[in-house]
Amino acid sequence: MPSSGSDSPEFTRIDWDAEAGGRRRPAPRTLGFVLALAAVAALLIYDYVVVPAETIPPLDWDVRQVGWIVIVSLVVLARYVLVPLVADRQRTARHVRAFLRRPAGVLSLAYLVAFGTLGLIGPEVFQFSYAKLAHSLQPPVFASVNMSATDGYSCVGPVVDGRCQGTWQYPLGTNYVGENVIEHLLSGIHVAFKAGISTAVVMAVVATVVGTTAGYYGGRVDDVLMRYVDVQQTVPAVVVYIVVATLYLGNVENISDGGLFAFVLVFGLLDWGGIARLVRGEAMQRRTAGYVRAARAAGASDFHVIRRHVVPNSTATIVTALTRRVPLLILAQVGLAYLELNRTRPVSLGGVIRFGLRPRNMPWHVKWWTTLWAVLIVVGLVVAFNVFGDTVRDVLDPREEVR
Repeated sequence: MPSSGSDSPEFTRIDWDAEAGGRRRPAPRTLGFVLALAAVAALLIYDYVVVPAETIPPLDWDVRQVGWIVIVSLVVLARYVLVPLVADRQRTARHVRAFLRRPAGVLSLAYLVAFGTLGLIGPEVFQFSYAKLAHSLQPPVFASVNMSATDGYSCVGPVVDGRCQGTWQYPLGTNYVGENVIEHLLSGIHVAFKAGISTAVVMAVVATVVGTTAGYYGGRVDDVLMRYVDVQQTVPAVVVYIVVATLYLGNVENISDGGLFAFVLVFGLLDWGGIARLVRGEAMQRRTAGYVRAARAAGASDFHVIRRHVVPNSTATIVTALTRRVPLLILAQVGLAYLELNRTRPVSLGGVIRFGLRPRNMPWHVKWWTTLWAVLIVVGLVVAFNVFGDTVRDVLDPREEVR
C-alpha cells in the first residue's frame, strides 16, 4: 500500500519471500547472514576444540578472544550496513553524491578508511622486528638529536656536528628500548580498531533491541526498560572496568586479549543507555507512521513491522550516535592502557605513549617522536569521527533528500 512521502522508509528491505500457499522462505541476504554466522561458529569450535594451541591452518591465523568478536562484528556490519546500501542503489547514489559535496566529510572518511585498513591488516602485512637496545632513541629520518640523548648507545645514522641524524631504517625513530616507532603505532592502531569496532557493534545491538522494544510497545514495557537504563547509567562503565581490572585482570596479564576482551564486554554491555534512548525516540515516532499502520492493517506481526520498518528507519540515528561513541571508547581504552589498567598484546596507543615517556630522567622535548605520533593519531581519530558523524547526519536528513 503506498504511503505519503514523509512516511517512506529509509531503507526498503524484503527479508522474506512469499511462497505458494502463503508460506515464507528466508531471502538470500538473511540466509547468507545465517550461513556466515554458522561459518564463524564452526571456525570458533575448530579453533578452540580441535586445535586449541595452534593457528587456523588455512589462514595461519591465531584468532583470540576479541578477534572472534571483531569477525562477528564485521559480519553484522556487512549485513545491516553494506547489504542495504547495495540493495537500494538509487538511494545510495543520492547519498553518495550528497556526501561527496562535503570535502570535510570526504577527508574524514579517507582518514577512517586508512585507520581501519591499517588496524585490520597492518600487523599481518608488516613483519615486526625485535627490540634492539643498541638502536635506542634514534630520531626520525627528517630530524636529529644530540648524541647524549641516545641513552649512551651508538647512532644508526650519520653523526653531524655531534648530532645523530635519522635514517630510513627507522623513518619515525625508535623508543627507549630500540623498538621501531612505526611498528608500535601499527600495533596501537590494531588494538584501537578491535576495541572500537567490537564495542560499538555490541552496544548497537543491545541499544537497538532495548530502545526499539521500549519505544514500539510503550506502556509498562517502556517504563521497566527505561528505569533499568536509568539505574545502569548511574554506574559508569569505566568504574566497573577499573574494579574488574583491579580484581581479576592481574591473573590474565599473560593472555594477549585478556584486558581488551574485558574492556569490550564491560563497555559494550554497560555503556549503551544513551543510544537506546535515541532509538526509543525514533521507534515512538515510527510506530504511528502511515506505512506502519498500513502494515498492521495488512496483518503484519509486530516482529515483522519492527524488523522491516522501525529498525531500518532508525539507522541514521544509530550510525550518528555510534560515530560519537566510538572515539570516546578509543580514548577510554587509551587512557586505561596508559594507566596500565588495560594490558594488551600487541601494545595499544596508550602503551605507546607510556613507553615513549621513558626514561623518566629525560625531558619530553628531547625524545618527542616517541609520543607525538600516537597523540596525533588519537586526535585525528576523534576529529575524523566527529566530522564524519556530522556529515552522515546531514546526508541522511530527509530534508536533504527533498532539496
